[in-house]
Amino acid sequence: MNPGIQTESDTGAPPPAPGPAPRWARWYAGMFLAAFLVCGVVGIEAWPLTGWRLFADARSARETSFQAATVDHAGRETPIRFQDLPIRDHGNVQVLKGFAALSPAKQAAVCAAWADAVRAQGGDVAALRVYQLDVDLSQREGQRGAPTRRTLRWTCQPPPQGSGSGAGGGSGQGAGQGWRVDAAAG
Repeated sequence: MNPGIQTESDTGAPPPAPGPAPRWARWYAGMFLAAFLVCGVVGIEAWPLTGWRLFADARSARETSFQAATVDHAGRETPIRFQDLPIRDHGNVQVLKGFAALSPAKQAAVCAAWADAVRAQGGDVAALRVYQLDVDLSQREGQRGAPTRRTLRWTCQPPPQGSGSGAGGGSGQGAGQGWRVDAAAG
């Protein structure tokens, strides 16, 4: 017998059974379960409901992702740690995946914004590079997975110093104005 649970009243009779749940609670639970099932069947991802895609999608043996890195004036390259930047810059995964589809002006604006954010954190940015990372998960080297292949896809160059169009286009011009984005050969 658990001393923290009351099984009898002071008179020795068992406690009364709880009554039914309120009508509004039964409706709420029923609607939530119905929405949960509909999202699962239709495949809708609407938090806190799920279509279970995260667990149901098959992964291919080859995974591709992207990485942005800054190059300082000494030529040293440093991957951008987006989690250390302001929250407005945390959508990097989606932006990097769609970088190729952006117009050159939008690519330049993205590069300028990232460079400005890194500079605001005290970083030295002479250029910015975007790499494609490929890994074949089916290949193994002993107990480890095969190394990731890193391929330069784009290089972003800021406008020359003294050109009047600051790093972020601060002279009244559009964001990224003056930045040059070059696609890598290959």
